[in-house]
Amino acid sequence: MNMKERNEIYEQLQTRCGALRHGLRDGMPETKWGWYNGHYYKNDQGEYERAEYPIPVITVQGVCDIEINLDSVSLTTKRGRLETLDYSLDKFAGIPFEVFSIEQYLDPDYYAPGMDMEAFRENIRKSQEKELGFSFQFECDVDSGRMREFVQLLRREGFYS
Repeated sequence: MNMKERNEIYEQLQTRCGALRHGLRDGMPETKWGWYNGHYYKNDQGEYERAEYPIPVITVQGVCDIEINLDSVSLTTKRGRLETLDYSLDKFAGIPFEVFSIEQYLDPDYYAPGMDMEAFRENIRKSQEKELGFSFQFECDVDSGRMREFVQLLRREGFYS
């Protein structure tokens, strides 16, 4: 990949980040952003793989991190394990998400798309962790208004960073 191609990719990431940041300004706690590497993604075999290239990340203080990936936008947040045990996840229908270990985040997920809810609940019953990580996946062109509404929903529902 030559320098021009690389710059085009990073310019697109920067533009998408700017649009999301602009949309998050109203009614949100403080936000900050930066370029970060060392993030993990699932490869085609469903295994976590470390990425060394930097991506823009928007931190909504006390709520979540929004990662602008090359082909998607992911939002990472946390919630107490005991508060999640009997919590209805119905309000997230239609949004792919995973629930993972905070302490051992590369371990198999507590919940992944397609998993039965009873199996998910059993997984967290067995856990000794105090909190769980949630990662929600959005299309790369997610509207900033939709993202703002989703972050507000997470705040109301007791999610935190």
